[in-house]
Amino acid sequence: MKKYGFFGGSFNPPTKAHVYLAKKVIKDMELDKVFFVPVGNNYTKRGLIDEKHRYNMLDLICKQNKNIEVLDIELGMNKSLNAIDVFKIIKEKYPNNKLYYIMGADNLSKISMWKNSEELIENFEFIILQRDGYSVDKIITTNPKLLKFKENFNIIDNNKYAKLSSTKIRNKINKSSETIDVPKEVQEYIKENKLY
Repeated sequence: MKKYGFFGGSFNPPTKAHVYLAKKVIKDMELDKVFFVPVGNNYTKRGLIDEKHRYNMLDLICKQNKNIEVLDIELGMNKSLNAIDVFKIIKEKYPNNKLYYIMGADNLSKISMWKNSEELIENFEFIILQRDGYSVDKIITTNPKLLKFKENFNIIDNNKYAKLSSTKIRNKINKSSETIDVPKEVQEYIKENKLY
């Protein structure tokens, strides 16, 4: 049985933190592979660039990193998928494997408000990445829904890039004097395609 992790997000743009965390999760959780799963164009988020660019940047990263791939599950759709929909598609696509859904602590704090959250929390396993300003233990212990299924949550420390975010990087891109924490191939792609 293979062990796979699915790392969802906007990846707008993908950062060195995303790569570092994918590798760390593979090592710490002894996974066979991590898949990046970018949201599609119908996801409502200010400043979200086209899905094809976000997919292409992730693909460039994956070509440089063994055991990391990108999936286009949500791309090209005329509607936005809920987490439960994406999880069920993944479960159908990778039957008979041990599956984990990777998310930041910021998303864990909101999961109870998601569609079918009880079904998600009860039936799926998660890898939660510590994020600056969030206590994963506190989020779980103060939420009865999460506490009931706390064994479904695996916590990974993220000291190295806890403060790094795609938002901060987008704000730096137009300031040519500042370095941005994205892989070299992503930085070249952003420049070549005049993104952000």
